[in-house]
Parts: sequence; structure tokens; C-alpha cells
Amino acid sequence: MNNETYSKLVDESHDYLDNRIARAQETFGIWQYERFDCDLPAGRIWWSDAGIPKVEARLIVVGSLSTESNTWLWGWANSNLKGVAMEDIERVRNFGEENGLEQLTERKWPADGADGWEMTAIAARLLEAESAYRTPSRTGFLYLLLTDFRRLPQEPA
Repeated sequence: MNNETYSKLVDESHDYLDNRIARAQETFGIWQYERFDCDLPAGRIWWSDAGIPKVEARLIVVGSLSTESNTWLWGWANSNLKGVAMEDIERVRNFGEENGLEQLTERKWPADGADGWEMTAIAARLLEAESAYRTPSRTGFLYLLLTDFRRLPQEPA
């Protein structure tokens, strides 16, 4: 893939993800809740208020950005994520191999926040994700794709 084609992929991917994030916010309002929790091995994330889960979704780990070493690490290359399903994100790696895209196939490389969102946007477009989310960690951020949103039933008061 040449630079022009790659740039087009990045632009289209950002547009795709921006639209999907806006739709998820409008439909599920996930950024309005006071907290989120996730279970990476189960592939689930949920948002809650006052300890009551309101919305949940399936998650796909894309990768992580270290703000200490300023590097990107793909989820499939992260030894700390044993037991977390990586089949979906491996499809992004395969696309990178088929199209000669080093950023999608190199396990770890120098990066910043813009790179994290770029990789997440490309993954979202290739996997047709419904949205994305970035969670803080002790040493940076974990980037996730979201699918299969659903509102959780609420107990009557």
C-alpha cells in the first residue's frame, strides 16, 4: 500500500470512528455515566451510576500507549493480556501483513496519543466496530473497540 492509499485509509477510518462514537453517545450516552468497569478476559465493559450498571458492550482490545516509554503496543503482542481474546484484532494484523503496513504488524513502536487513536480508528473500520473507548492505566492508556451495546434492565424502585 502506498502512502497516498494509506493516508486515505486513515482519513476514512477517522471519519468512520468519529461518526460511530457520536452515534454511541447519542444512543447510549456512555460518557455521561459516573464510572465504567471492564472485564478484559470476559470481553465486557459496562457503565454505571450510583453502583447500578446501565449500559454494557462487548470489547475488543486494540492496544496500549505507554506515556512512560512513548510507545504503542498491540493487544496481540501484550504478554499482560493472557486470557484475553485476540482473534478480532489479529484480523487487523493480517490486513497489515497482506498490505505491507508496518504499523499494523510491528508489535511495539514509538508513538503518541494521535497514533493510538489512528490505530484504533483503522481497527474500528476494518472490524466494523460500533464505537471505541480509551481507558487510563498506571502507565498510559488502553484502547478498546466496542460492539453489541445494550441497555441493562433496571430494577423498579
